[in-house]
Amino acid sequence: MLLRTVRQNRWYKADAAPFLEKDDVPADSVNDLITTGNLLSVWILTDDRSNLERVVRAVAVGRSHIDNAGYVVFDSTAVENAGIEMLENIGESPDAEANAWHRDLSLSGNKMVALAKAILRDGESGQVLKVRMRELVDEGVQQGHLPADVQKKFQKK
Repeated sequence: MLLRTVRQNRWYKADAAPFLEKDDVPADSVNDLITTGNLLSVWILTDDRSNLERVVRAVAVGRSHIDNAGYVVFDSTAVENAGIEMLENIGESPDAEANAWHRDLSLSGNKMVALAKAILRDGESGQVLKVRMRELVDEGVQQGHLPADVQKKFQKK
């Protein structure tokens, strides 16, 4: 399974259905699949998803403030079926161990749309609420997964 952080409200399947043609995807959903150098950042989840909150936290602490953190989870077969190459590029989050779960997907425009279709069709969306994210940051610092300055950065805000 793979995870991508997104703005969760853009991935509600029922909201988009009334205005979409068959096999179309909402433009707002595709907008969440922002690439850099045609690469899309994703994270590998363990089979039991026990690393889900840690992965979401790793991404969230790189932002300027703590907030709700939405995500989509989808099967890696969607990547394979769309002919998308997955690259083993280590992440750059403050959680050095979690960075090993990071991957990049090499996308063209058509492959991005194919991925968005697959996620909307078969994926699931979720969210870690702001209150829980604050707890996760505190836990990450206490467990030594995150440097103490990460916690201080968010306490000031």
